Amino acid sequence: MQKDAVYSMRMSSKIREALKRAARKERRTVASLLDKIIIDYLQTEGFVVGPELNGERRQFQRKRVMLPSTTILGAQPKAENYPGVILDISRGGVLISYAKGSEIRFTSKGELPHFRICFQSSRSRKEVCFDCIARHMRDMGEAIQVGASFSGTSEKNLQKISPYLI
Repeated sequence: MQKDAVYSMRMSSKIREALKRAARKERRTVASLLDKIIIDYLQTEGFVVGPELNGERRQFQRKRVMLPSTTILGAQPKAENYPGVILDISRGGVLISYAKGSEIRFTSKGELPHFRICFQSSRSRKEVCFDCIARHMRDMGEAIQVGASFSGTSEKNLQKISPYLI
């Protein structure tokens, strides 16, 4: 979306500091976080709809699913497996949810983790695995959500998720 207008505002220093913390947690700039908050509010309240914004950043449309998955962190033989649920999927990546009480530990400091996500294909009932790069993490209260993009994925492997994208 082309950003062609500037708006300036005053706020308390406490709010500004809270915004900085939230932006760091989301791995965004404060301006990007404010932009997202405003857009989300305007869409929720019906003041604008998606096409009006003309700014879908994703290359591939996401499809909502509820798909049990296993996240593999680390390299063999010390790799650790963690259960999760894929909430949405596209040809480019996934959004995964982990229960707040689960053993998985992501940190919001430093580089976001690379990991492997595995789930059962609906067609073949075989396990399909993708290497992923975490792009963002969000604490949703009762769960941690991780948005990740696929890394080095072959077209053959992408065909295995096509049933989920229809």
